[in-house]
Amino acid sequence: MLKPEDRQGIAVYLYYNRDARKLNKIGDIIYHSRRMRYLLIYVDKAVLEEKLAELSQYKFVKDVRVSHLDAVDRDFVGSLFREEKN
Repeated sequence: MLKPEDRQGIAVYLYYNRDARKLNKIGDIIYHSRRMRYLLIYVDKAVLEEKLAELSQYKFVKDVRVSHLDAVDRDFVGSLFREEKN
């Protein structure tokens, strides 16, 4: 079982929605926006570069972007108005 830290999110933009089920073998499809024509896929961090190269080779993929959720501070404990530390 993978820990949440061991996975990385990828946003895959498609030309047509009919090609979405072809990406089941790449990773875990979490969300598919049919209106905006994109998928959110989670893959292992160890094989991220391989999967990005594989996704960019497909002709039905318009764009591939890696999620930057790891860079976002998700510590919301305490006051919403944090004081600046000098």
